[in-house]
Amino acid sequence: MRNRISKRVKEKHQKAIRNVVKGLSRRVEVYKQSQKLICPNCNYDKFTDSSTGKCKYTPVQAIVKQQEWEAAGNVTVRYKYFLKGRCPVCNGRGYLETTRKTWIDALVTWDPSARGYGNSITYGPAGAEGSTIVALKTNPKHFDLFKNSTKIVVDGIDCKMSKPPLLRGLGAQAILVITAFTTLKQSIDSNEIIKDYT
Repeated sequence: MRNRISKRVKEKHQKAIRNVVKGLSRRVEVYKQSQKLICPNCNYDKFTDSSTGKCKYTPVQAIVKQQEWEAAGNVTVRYKYFLKGRCPVCNGRGYLETTRKTWIDALVTWDPSARGYGNSITYGPAGAEGSTIVALKTNPKHFDLFKNSTKIVVDGIDCKMSKPPLLRGLGAQAILVITAFTTLKQSIDSNEIIKDYT
């Protein structure tokens, strides 16, 4: 049986739908699991998950190592001698942590149970008010990104996932649905003028 809708018509409508989705979506910041690198300046204790408080190098070795590090084009302090106590490079954690984040486009719905009536946050004198639940709909290719994420920032508000991401639909028509809740209220803008009614 021959296909009733031509390929050209399908592509035209798919392009139109993609443009609508792109127009309705907002930028969402997704924080991936951070990378941890053992501190090059001090010894790391696996049992306490922190620094042992002792430097790996003598004062002369630390100066030479830092000069080599700076000669390679780096500007950060990576090697600095300390006798005992808190390491000046990792601040006593025993590792250096690199935060990784990415931006994606997603359809954002605040308070999805309100059936379209509560899709915004109200900003008043006391800060952000409104829903604490947000639903995101995006491309299924972001499934692994959300599965391993630690934090999501939607409209400047920190959120955490309340349940694992879900794929809804079949085949090429599937979408990824993420449900999250707010963890902190947005801080009041410093330019906001609060009237005194006294």
